Amino acid sequence: MFAKEIVSDPARIEPRWLRVPVAVAYSGFSRAKLFTLLSEGQIKSVSVTSSGKRRGIRVIDRLSIDAFLTSLGKKQGASK
Repeated sequence: MFAKEIVSDPARIEPRWLRVPVAVAYSGFSRAKLFTLLSEGQIKSVSVTSSGKRRGIRVIDRLSIDAFLTSLGKKQGASK
């Protein structure tokens, strides 16, 4: 796919890193559940901060959400 095609059709872009509200919508988890999974290390995130700022923007790795959900499916499939 060429860069022109991607820019002309933003719907084709699948970002790897999602802001928290988008990650909540993408995963179907509540915000609280998402942060629980983050604190348990089940999914990955990073905080992007600017120099001199105390707070940053938390972004969640979409692929880690997918991997977590896939692992749940495998566990449930094995127990049937």
